[in-house]
Amino acid sequence: MKFIKPKLKLTTILVIVLVVIAALFPLLVKDRFTLSILVEAGVMCLLALGFAAVLRSGQLSLGQAAFAAIGGYMAAIMATKISAPFWLALLGGGIASAVIAFLLGIVILRIGGLCFSIATLALGEIAVIVFRNWDQVTQGFTGIAVNAPLIRIGGTVIDFTNTIIPYYYIVLLFIVAAALIFWRINQSRLGRISRSVAVSPILSEHLGMYLTKYRVLMFVLAAFITGVGGAFYVYYGAWIGPTLFSGTLSISLLIMCVIGGLWSPVAGPIIGAVIYTYLGTLMQMRLEGLRPLVFGLLVIVLVWILPNGLVALQYKFPIWFKGLYRKLARTG
Repeated sequence: MKFIKPKLKLTTILVIVLVVIAALFPLLVKDRFTLSILVEAGVMCLLALGFAAVLRSGQLSLGQAAFAAIGGYMAAIMATKISAPFWLALLGGGIASAVIAFLLGIVILRIGGLCFSIATLALGEIAVIVFRNWDQVTQGFTGIAVNAPLIRIGGTVIDFTNTIIPYYYIVLLFIVAAALIFWRINQSRLGRISRSVAVSPILSEHLGMYLTKYRVLMFVLAAFITGVGGAFYVYYGAWIGPTLFSGTLSISLLIMCVIGGLWSPVAGPIIGAVIYTYLGTLMQMRLEGLRPLVFGLLVIVLVWILPNGLVALQYKFPIWFKGLYRKLARTG
């Protein structure tokens, strides 16, 4: 324990410093374009955290885009049909996604594996068909326009119409909350059981663990976080339609987790989502049609050099510096 505590304290200090820097960033950088990319990256962080949570339980979900769309449509419907407040609409989006995940999970997670991946992929396609054709509710291809929210805190009114900064701070708050939740789960009994189920489901079952129960718990929690992220993104973009959350988003979330660190509970998905979104936006502006090719090559090179993602640099850097120091000592 004597060797673990200093490391934990150093990690905690580093996290606090990063959060403080992120909180001060809009005060230092006034560029609206940069802030808009960071807000979008923040939404991707929420979705990637949910995707990684399901993956750590041993299941590959290819339908996370569907849960984001379900949350987004529910929030948009609540905002336009019943004039629901901003926070209530976000909560409704998360609950709607969680309910669908629960109903789907109790059926397909009993089998798991490839069947689960195919079922979630099918969910994404079914969701798009429903959103396109249920005109009375979803407005079909036209989609639903959502007004910018107004938040009243005491006597202060925060208007989202003319500034992007409130969106930035709210998504930052959501990221911190989601990161704390998944970090705490990873340290808890539920996290240990989820990892055990992922590594060896048969052995875990023989040890008395109810596989479906823990898989469904992680699946529902991930869907809730993803639904809230999708609902927030709809408010940010002021619109939702069948094309907003395409099926390729689930593959993008997988790439984000690979870039950051596939099995990292918090740092990997966040790092991967920020880098993927920021570099992807810059490449789309400057490379146009060559973006998929260049980005794909970069991902291949990264996976070849760092198969465990960018979070592995915390272990690689000391080794590299130690080797460099020894070489300099020999030459000197």
